[in-house]
Amino acid sequence: MSAKEFFMAIVNILFRNRALWRSLKESIVGKESDVLRQYAAPVIVVVQLVKFVIIGQPRAAMLSGITSFLVDSAGLYLISGAVIALLGKDRSESFKGVVLTVICYAMTPIWLSELFALTGIWSWLFFLLALSHTIIVSRNGLITMLDLDAMHYRSILRNIALLLVVVNSVAFSLLSAAIRLFNI
Repeated sequence: MSAKEFFMAIVNILFRNRALWRSLKESIVGKESDVLRQYAAPVIVVVQLVKFVIIGQPRAAMLSGITSFLVDSAGLYLISGAVIALLGKDRSESFKGVVLTVICYAMTPIWLSELFALTGIWSWLFFLLALSHTIIVSRNGLITMLDLDAMHYRSILRNIALLLVVVNSVAFSLLSAAIRLFNI
């Protein structure tokens, strides 16, 4: 993925996610996608590098960046595994790949909201807005990419939304605690 495609994917997931899901569905049919290496890790790393500049203290920024990367990665794996288990449709590699693709792209607003973690109480407002957007984007992505009937899978989609709230709230609380711990 080139830099232009990378940043266009971020813009599309934030503002035109339905079009992005349709184009992704057409592009990954029959192909193996390495979305973790090509999209998720670079987004997390770019956010950490921008936070490094915002924080301005090399040691504290490095510790915060490492902590954030580990928490974000753990949350991503936890959410994607739980979504696969909740949907339980099939356990094929292509199904797991599609779910992982949806979760990686849908988590973008959460990861970007970490840039506002140093704004005090306002950080929770940015987090809640990002969480709401993530829930909407993930729902649209799962319905589009897996051809789910929204009415039939309503309770499962609600459980996935609850999962997103719980895991991301814990992750954000851990990151807030790390910021206080490292005196940022």
